[in-house]
Amino acid sequence: MKKQMIKGVALVGLAVFFTGCASGPQRIDASGSGAVTTMRVDIADFRATANTMVQELLAHRRIVTFEDENGKAPVVEIGNIKNSSDIKIDLGQIAGRINEDLINSGGLVEVIAWAGEGGGFSKSPKTDFLLEGEIMVSQATSGKTREKTYSFQLRLNDAKRGTTVWQKTVDVSKQKRSGGVSL
Repeated sequence: MKKQMIKGVALVGLAVFFTGCASGPQRIDASGSGAVTTMRVDIADFRATANTMVQELLAHRRIVTFEDENGKAPVVEIGNIKNSSDIKIDLGQIAGRINEDLINSGGLVEVIAWAGEGGGFSKSPKTDFLLEGEIMVSQATSGKTREKTYSFQLRLNDAKRGTTVWQKTVDVSKQKRSGGVSL
């Protein structure tokens, strides 16, 4: 009897230990310190990467001088963004962030929304530049440390000539060290 009681108390204790104190869902800033970070790319990575690339693109000489040389703001079409990584990525999220940053840039460019899959030359005669990209991944392991680097690459192509006039790669690296015992 005493043995069964001890087992019962031990089981209840283990159940309490493993369930812990749960709390309901909370709203957080998706790019803040409370956001979950994994070994994969996430919304904070999309935001930071798109912002970095767009700021550099808008400072490029071909964009800055285009209106003076052509009498109108450049029309940029967001073309194909190819996913060559090891995970399924919502390419619309990335294209949407780039589109948002370009539109909110203060009128330096006119944007034709994401053309989706396909790539190649623009189908719109209004387009001056076609923005295309690729997401790639590389991995490395050393002992218990695992690292993944997702490379976001964008290219700005002259839509009439098909030549690349600007290119930028931003790397997002994630590192994880495996510990001892995990439950």
